[in-house]
Amino acid sequence: MQKIKSLMARQGLKSPQESMADLSPIENLRIPSKEELRELRKRPIDPQAEQEIIDGIEEVYFSNDSYDMMQHELEKLPPELNLQELEEYRDKLKSQQAAVSKKVADLILEKQPSYVKELERVTALQTSLQLAAVICTNARRQLSVSKEGFTEASLGLLANQRRRQLLTGLLKSLRTIKTLQRTDVRLSEMLEEEDYPGAIQLCLECQKAASTFKHYSCIRYRRRRLMSSLLSCEQLDVALSKTCKHFDVSHYTKVQLAYSLLGKTQTAMDQLHMHFTQAIHNTVFQVVLGYVELCAGNADTKFQKMQYKDLCTHITLDSYIPCLTDLCKALWEVMLSYHSTMQWHEKHDKQEATSAQGRNTMKGKRKSDYNLNKINAPILTNTTLNVIRLVGKYMQMMSILKPIAFDVIHCVSQLFDYYLYAVYTFFGRNDMYESSGLGLISSRLRTTLNRIQENLIDLVRADHTGTTKEKVPSPHLSQLVVLSNTDTLYGLAQRVVATESLVFLAEQFESLQSQLDTMMPAAKKPFLQQFYSQTVSTASELRKPIYWIVAAKAIDYEQMLLMMSGVKWDIREIMSQHNVYVDVLLKEFEQFYKRLGDVSRHVRIPLPVSNVLWEHCIRLANRTLVEGYANVKKCSNEGRALMQLDFQQFLMKLEKLTDLRPIPDKEFVETYIKAYYLTENDMEQFIKNHREYSMKQLANFGQRCVWVSHINKKARQKLLAAIDDIDRPKR
Repeated sequence: MQKIKSLMARQGLKSPQESMADLSPIENLRIPSKEELRELRKRPIDPQAEQEIIDGIEEVYFSNDSYDMMQHELEKLPPELNLQELEEYRDKLKSQQAAVSKKVADLILEKQPSYVKELERVTALQTSLQLAAVICTNARRQLSVSKEGFTEASLGLLANQRRRQLLTGLLKSLRTIKTLQRTDVRLSEMLEEEDYPGAIQLCLECQKAASTFKHYSCIRYRRRRLMSSLLSCEQLDVALSKTCKHFDVSHYTKVQLAYSLLGKTQTAMDQLHMHFTQAIHNTVFQVVLGYVELCAGNADTKFQKMQYKDLCTHITLDSYIPCLTDLCKALWEVMLSYHSTMQWHEKHDKQEATSAQGRNTMKGKRKSDYNLNKINAPILTNTTLNVIRLVGKYMQMMSILKPIAFDVIHCVSQLFDYYLYAVYTFFGRNDMYESSGLGLISSRLRTTLNRIQENLIDLVRADHTGTTKEKVPSPHLSQLVVLSNTDTLYGLAQRVVATESLVFLAEQFESLQSQLDTMMPAAKKPFLQQFYSQTVSTASELRKPIYWIVAAKAIDYEQMLLMMSGVKWDIREIMSQHNVYVDVLLKEFEQFYKRLGDVSRHVRIPLPVSNVLWEHCIRLANRTLVEGYANVKKCSNEGRALMQLDFQQFLMKLEKLTDLRPIPDKEFVETYIKAYYLTENDMEQFIKNHREYSMKQLANFGQRCVWVSHINKKARQKLLAAIDDIDRPKR
């Protein structure tokens, strides 16, 4: 069997058909066909005889080496050929070939099912391998794409983000270093301004920042300089010594706060006692020295090097009294400063005790009155004080000279009239009042101003030349007062001082009404009543027109109107995000709040003033919103919902900036937006009843109703006719 397998392997047999195809031409002729093989299988052959025939085949035919069989057989032929022997040898080879062929055929047919089955498995395995190769190829290609498009890109983004964070941190550090480098200049400026607490606070903050960046060599050097600046109290000590002769509350408060920040309050008290002692000695020495040198004339005596006791012996009898008088005055100034210093400390101790017991009750509460550190004292001008002094003198005259009481009161009333007219002329005159629609000037105030201008003001001449006895020139504002600066809220501090001092003067006149009434003759008392009802009581009404000018300029309403015109209102879905113009408007209000705080550091802004300012700003903003909504050319119901969303967002954020409640003109905006949802009859009634809206807004409302689906053409024409009827009497 092994020899047969070797022979099959040598012949490269794979299948019966392939084995026959692989044979050489001579061998192919000798191998029987398929039918012959079947015949061979059917032919009865003794298996033992068949095996003997196969065993008789020469070993060379079973060799795996390449071997020329024909050459082998030819070499075996004898020199002399015998035909019978050749035929017998040929028959032997044929019988061997037949036996091998039959054996091969039997083996092939016997193993064919297993071969076919195995071939199917190999084919299936080849198909699976081909599919796996395709999958692997695609996977490798996808992995390559992922590597390039995702992994590398993501890693690049992460690397860029990390680099950005590092650069941002570096930029922050560089900015801090730059700020620290400029600290010396700012410190010098603050010391020149005598802002000692601010200078020390700046040093402490810079020192804290410097400790963070101390790994930089330049910062280590800067930190040492800051420490030396912080520990140096020479300028602070000089500032403390100044309070011994000319005590100033603001200056002394700054100095004490500076020592407190340094933690050297006890040092400050010790130094203060020393400075007072030195101030007393220097003051008396300089006074006495002056008189001694004056009396001595051109004498060469060096009085400045004498002791005070010895210096006093050179005072003459003639200069004794004047010297003593000046000495007492000088010492009185020092004692006054000492007394003021004691009062400051007593008051400061009381405030600390009070504050310790109560900013927990006040913690987290916002002050509408922009005055957190100032007492609630009246705001006064020198003019107001002078008028009050004059009124006091005139009342004394009236009590003595009663026959001239009416003339005096008449002149006093003219003085108040002129004061009121001057404040209005300087800070409240504006031609935009009527167009605002806010009713800023009442009919009573307008009548009063017109009466004063007609009866008291000489509009022809600007100087006193040729002025009649009853009239005076129109007042003129000093050029030093600037009312056009945005940072100062258009001279808000000056407006507050002028207006509130006038209101204070009116309040003083109110308190004097009963006394003045007793001095007036019975026949002239109606004049006094008219003066109080038409002039004195109108002083507080000046707040509206004066502060309206600030509110009208402080916020850019035109910008908001322009942004609203660019909004698309004919949308078809409900929006969840408000429009950008709301955020811009709120930022304007935040800036206004900040500027109010800046102004309040210089002049206290009373609660009524802040309320008027906020009321004006909010009213103007709400009217601008209505104007913007009225200018919309095309709007859907979803657009109206977006308007409501915008307005609610504005109200919600605005309530965090002001304590003014309720929000002014809130209904003015809401009513206008909701009017588009009214029925036909309600719309017509709305136009007739709501005269607070301008004719332009009502007309635009009528025109926009074209886009309201539930209003037909006839109803729209009826609405436009109703608007035209309202406008007709004004033409």
